[in-house]
Amino acid sequence: MIAEKSIAGGMELERFAALPVKNFCSRRAFRYLFGMPRLISRALVVVSCAFLGACATVKTTATKNTSKTFTTVVVDAGHGGKDNGAYRRYGPPEKIVALDVAQRLERKLHESQLKTVMTRSSDVFIPLDDRVGIENSQKNAIFVSIHFNDSRRRGIHGFETYYHAGVSSELANRIQAKLLTIPHSANRGVHTANFRVLRLAAYPAVLVECGFLSNRSEGNQARDWEYRELLADRIAEAIVEQRYGPGVYHGSAQVAAQSQPASTESGLTPAALHH
Repeated sequence: MIAEKSIAGGMELERFAALPVKNFCSRRAFRYLFGMPRLISRALVVVSCAFLGACATVKTTATKNTSKTFTTVVVDAGHGGKDNGAYRRYGPPEKIVALDVAQRLERKLHESQLKTVMTRSSDVFIPLDDRVGIENSQKNAIFVSIHFNDSRRRGIHGFETYYHAGVSSELANRIQAKLLTIPHSANRGVHTANFRVLRLAAYPAVLVECGFLSNRSEGNQARDWEYRELLADRIAEAIVEQRYGPGVYHGSAQVAAQSQPASTESGLTPAALHH
C-alpha cells in the first residue's frame, strides 16, 4: 500500500508541473489539484477493505475426528528421490530408512486388518501438496508420517512426535509412549507443529521422528533392520490400540529373515545395515 501511495503522489506532482500557468489559479485546476489526495485516500481505503476481506475468507482445513473410527491408515515415508532428508556419517540417508520403516509399518497394519495407503513405495520424490492430496482423498482415515531427525549437536537423541489439530493429540501421545518402551530410548516430547502435511490434513495426522541420524548411537541403530522392525512394531501397536483398544495388537515375536524386505528396492542391503 505504501508503494502505491508514493506512486500516486508522484503522479500528482507531475500533473501539477504540467498545468499551463494561465490556468493555475482557475477553480477547475484548484479542484483538480487539491481534490486528488482525497480521491486517492478513498481508493486506498476501498482496496484495503477488499484485501482484508479476502484474507478473512481464506479457507482452512477442518479436521474430522476419526481417531477412534478410522479404517484406513495413510503411511507416509518422508522425503524421497532428489530429497535425501537428513544424511549423516553414522547412518544411511533419511529417505531410505524412513521408507523401510514405513513399509514395515504398512505390513503390520495390514496384518491387523486395517486398510493402508502408502504415499510412496519406492525412492521417488513426492511433493508435499501431493502427499496432502493422497491423505485427504481417503475416507475415514488417519495419516502417519515417518521421519528421522538431525542436529548439529551430536549428543542430542531421542524420539519426537508432532501434530497440528487437537483431534490428533491422543494418537501422537500414544505413539510417543509406545516408542519409549524401547530400551535406552529418550523422550523429546510431543509437540504441535505447523508442518504442511499436518496443517492441511482433513483427518488426524501425526509426524514421527524416529531418532537422530546425527547421533552416533541412534544413527548406527537406524542401520540395523532389526531396530527398524522394532520401530515399526511400536508405532503399529499404538495405531491399533488407538482404533481397537489395548490388548488387540499381536506383533510378530519373530525378528528373523522373513521380516526383511523381499527386495532391495529401498536401497538397503543386509551388508549395509548391520554395525
